[in-house]
Amino acid sequence: MINNNTKVWIFILTSSLALLVAGYQLGERLGLLIGFLLALLLNFFVFFYGESRVLAKLNAKRLKGQDAWGLLTKVENISKELGMPTPSIYVTPHSSANAFCVGHSWKRGSLGFTAGLLEKLSDEELEAVVAHQICHIRRLDTFAFGVSSTLANSVVGLGQFLDNLLPYNLQFFMPMLSPLGWLIIKFVVGEKSFFENDLMASELLESRGRLGEVLWRMEGLAQTNPLEIPPCTSHLFMVNPEGFKQKNLFLKSHPAIEVRLQKLMGYYPI
Repeated sequence: MINNNTKVWIFILTSSLALLVAGYQLGERLGLLIGFLLALLLNFFVFFYGESRVLAKLNAKRLKGQDAWGLLTKVENISKELGMPTPSIYVTPHSSANAFCVGHSWKRGSLGFTAGLLEKLSDEELEAVVAHQICHIRRLDTFAFGVSSTLANSVVGLGQFLDNLLPYNLQFFMPMLSPLGWLIIKFVVGEKSFFENDLMASELLESRGRLGEVLWRMEGLAQTNPLEIPPCTSHLFMVNPEGFKQKNLFLKSHPAIEVRLQKLMGYYPI
């Protein structure tokens, strides 16, 4: 079975090769040079822009100094247990309750928590969230998730740009390119990734029920108070951040919470 990170490298190499071939077919040597430059630009965009884009769009601020929630201690302890460097911690000023993680290496990851999550969850629940997100970093899911997010966002963004050039607010390119963005995410991010990470985190916590209850509660909070997110980033979050208000079902990536809990705990409802 090909893992997520291998899929990412296959996709990047295929995309770069396609640009080189297309460039050569259109303009021979000059076209090949242009294709090479575009491939370099694509790879630079994927590896150096994706993480900062998400943090900036969510207005995330790095946690330093005062830490009323004990996040620094929780993250440090769990990271030490997994034998990995302590990720950076960010807090976003949103009332919705959710968490996310980004990073191209398990040695350099970042965790994000919304203000609503920190206000609504207990200390024990927050520890479960921290464990869950750190497991994503340790499994290198963040690399695959981040690259697929950046690539899919580029495709969808191109559709929006082209539609803005059309008169009368016509929507022609977005309906065509959105499924392609969905395919990029689905090619890399399968539901199995969520199931396996849930299981790893529950083993770290030594309690499937504890994590299951947190997932169930966060799902309910996200439904009642959805979060506005950058395009193609839903899968970076612990639970679906857009709830019932998700605008583009093509870009939905999370398994249904019923299936997720059934896989984790063996029964539903809880």
